[in-house]
Amino acid sequence: MSMVSFLPWCSIEKTYDIAEIKIMPFRRHSPIEGLDDAAQCWVNTILATYKTIEGKPIDSAAVVRYAEKSLIDDLSEEERGIIQELVALACFCGLAGREYFNPLGPYCNRECFDLYTQKFETVGFTALTTRRREGQTLSGWPIEDITITIPVHCPPFRGVRLDEALLKALTAHRKQSKNEEWVRWQNAISCFNQANTDDEKVPYQVEWVLLSSAFEHLLSAKSEAKDVASKFSENLVPKQELMAKNANRRSDRWTENGRSLRYEWMREFYRIRGDFAHGKLSTQQATVWNPLEHLVLATIAFPLVVKCLLKKVYAYDLTENDRAQVYSFEALADTKEFLRPPPGQNNSLDSHWKRLCNGQRWKLAAEEAWEDCKAKGLLPEELEQDASLEDDSAGKST
Repeated sequence: MSMVSFLPWCSIEKTYDIAEIKIMPFRRHSPIEGLDDAAQCWVNTILATYKTIEGKPIDSAAVVRYAEKSLIDDLSEEERGIIQELVALACFCGLAGREYFNPLGPYCNRECFDLYTQKFETVGFTALTTRRREGQTLSGWPIEDITITIPVHCPPFRGVRLDEALLKALTAHRKQSKNEEWVRWQNAISCFNQANTDDEKVPYQVEWVLLSSAFEHLLSAKSEAKDVASKFSENLVPKQELMAKNANRRSDRWTENGRSLRYEWMREFYRIRGDFAHGKLSTQQATVWNPLEHLVLATIAFPLVVKCLLKKVYAYDLTENDRAQVYSFEALADTKEFLRPPPGQNNSLDSHWKRLCNGQRWKLAAEEAWEDCKAKGLLPEELEQDASLEDDSAGKST
């Protein structure tokens, strides 16, 4: 029996090599590498059963090939498990590259990376496996009787892109790290992926618990708010810390002097997780951030922590955009009503987050230009002395 693995709701524009697998673009009636005309017809027919909201066959998606096997070769359970593991990494690298507060920017959700594997013997007949609580059911269907429609919250986002540098670093870390460490990373990434669905049937409390678990696993922290917050603040380090006592958003509950705002944010986020994890649908704890603000901050922060941890093992170099986001995180958390448009919004793409990141990018560019000029001896001696004095003064005030 033949089988084909594919992501029907993932419209990608290029091939991605991810360790043992390739994720390749599918375009209806366009040739697929390695398939003859008959096999191409089978794949086209199977994917035609996956429909858009309008009921039309999808015209673009992604197909998955394992190692040097054909796209339609039968796979072992172990090989299928590896595909699932690596597609999860691809999903994370798609989620990590999203642009928030930008309706025109790249965006995807977890369901874009829903993986289907269908077995078939002839082009007119296919087998579908569905889960049951006590196991699974395998049903055979004539191909013309099947229609599977895209989830309403998951329109086929055109041109889904993966963060290739992050993907390369993760696959390298997967290969080099000890098994138990990589299992911990797998758990963390899986929790993050599951928390990033736009399905309204998934309560935000479930997403909250999953995101909290993602941080706990990734940071190898105890199941305690203080430990998770400490390890979070140690690994997501801005150029200049914002101390909680100096923040605009603060609480009388914060009694630990000398802690940063990002520490207090994570402590609150993880502390409330306990209520939701024990079955409560609401919390009576006093909060500084509302639920949606918490979830947005957690979703922005997690990929940044992953990148910072990878940097420590020399598997990843932070980009200018990464650094701008790391340096802007506390300022965003300190901004009241940051989900609303900023004062004097310039256009629909303007947001608090964009302004903060752009400001940090300008600073980084100016600092790099200054250091370049300094290295080339293009700065007057007086300017270098003034800069040195300013650095000393800033260090003392910090």
